[in-house]
Amino acid sequence: MHTFEIRSVGFAVIAGALALAAGCAEVGGTRSGDVNDGGATTHPCNTAAATAIGALAGSLFGKGKGHLAGAAIGAGIGAFACIAYNYRARQIRDARAVEAQYQRERGALPTANTVETYQSSLLPGETVQAGSTATMQSRITILRGTHEEAPQLKEQLTLYSPEGKQLSTVTKDAASINGTGEYQTDFAFDLPKGIQEGRYTVQSTLYMDGKQVRDNKVPMLVVT
Repeated sequence: MHTFEIRSVGFAVIAGALALAAGCAEVGGTRSGDVNDGGATTHPCNTAAATAIGALAGSLFGKGKGHLAGAAIGAGIGAFACIAYNYRARQIRDARAVEAQYQRERGALPTANTVETYQSSLLPGETVQAGSTATMQSRITILRGTHEEAPQLKEQLTLYSPEGKQLSTVTKDAASINGTGEYQTDFAFDLPKGIQEGRYTVQSTLYMDGKQVRDNKVPMLVVT
């Protein structure tokens, strides 16, 4: 069997082991990959166990001196497997104000559901300490089409390592966004302690009526 095939199987084993050992859920949020309407689930997630298993598995499937790098990468994946997310959405400008501005700038209202703006920023800033809470805050301006039903929106948050590897992703139903208006969404997450320092990437992605419509990428410098 070729080295590539061994490593592919290895990372599949890592993922399965982490899911079993860690439970990978959290208090007051949703684990990576889940889709819901913002409700909370309550199950313990053993971050230490997930980190240890990830480090061990990463080192086993490293090659030569690469086992140390493999251990570090595996530990990072394990820690992020338990990350907790909390999602909130609220209206900050009503339909009348948004429609009036759109008509001044564009003329007639759109016939199809339209995302006018989608902007994201990281709070409290783009430098975040390991073990602290960060929030990806987005502003969404949407107009319901004159010939369409109210849009159905979902928002996704994905974290990437300094090497560009996907660490965690979660998707939430934006149930509070149910028509024309400007909305603010907050994706809060707790960074694990002891993770690798470096420049990570946080990506927010907006889906409307089942289709991806916009995305934003923000750098996140993690320090210890």
